[in-house]
Amino acid sequence: MRWVIGVVVCVSCTKPDPAEIVQPLESTLGAAVPAAYFAAVSMAALAGRSSPCTNVATLSGSGEARVEVGLGATCPPMYGRDEGGTAVVTGTWTPELATFVMTFEGVTEGGRGMLVVGIGSMTVAPNGTHLEVAYGEEDIGIATGQMVGGAVDQIAWVMDVDTRGTDDPSDDVLSISGGDQSLLVASGDKPDADITQVALGNAVFAAGCRKNPSSGLGAVQRAGTRGGGWLLYNFHSTCDGTTNVIAAMAPYELMLGEKVELDFLEQ
Repeated sequence: MRWVIGVVVCVSCTKPDPAEIVQPLESTLGAAVPAAYFAAVSMAALAGRSSPCTNVATLSGSGEARVEVGLGATCPPMYGRDEGGTAVVTGTWTPELATFVMTFEGVTEGGRGMLVVGIGSMTVAPNGTHLEVAYGEEDIGIATGQMVGGAVDQIAWVMDVDTRGTDDPSDDVLSISGGDQSLLVASGDKPDADITQVALGNAVFAAGCRKNPSSGLGAVQRAGTRGGGWLLYNFHSTCDGTTNVIAAMAPYELMLGEKVELDFLEQ
């Protein structure tokens, strides 16, 4: 019995890998930023307005659409100013409602690919100068070799995109709320946790900063092969690509008060 207690104490004193425990949050936020960017430029292009870097490849009378968004030096920045490659947006479109599938496996920033490589299905509804975006179950594709989930369910994300009345996506303000539960999550080829839950409460990306949300809360709870644990993140106004751990439960209590880095690009 004494030996068992000693092991528990030792494990609880081992500081977790910050990159590992923040990755579920990165994949969620890393889906929101490109979803908002490509939805905004595609909706403008399909409506016949001047939209930078876009090519409307097909738009039949039935509303079927294909938009190619080629990033480069002349395009508004999404994450940074050295982005390249082409994202493909397909689906159906009307001025009142669009349903899009997005693929951005070829998009790079500084030579690095994006952590999130596609979104399976999302709806976009204009509301004045805002776009209301929703995407749900099993709709986020993660780069090969990153944390992936199987048997995913109970996913619902809603995002308000305040375009500020312009077609420039870099000045948009994004507000994201929702949650998901992923079963049998793995890191690379090794089982990492049986259940990972993520929740966001009004995480806001301010205009001019896509490194981290400028306000709001995020929570990650994990249970399974490595035991249970829970973290609460606070997003701050400084655009430094980090978030603060303001509450934590075992085995993550040693992260309390720490700043952890957010990275929306593939490792």
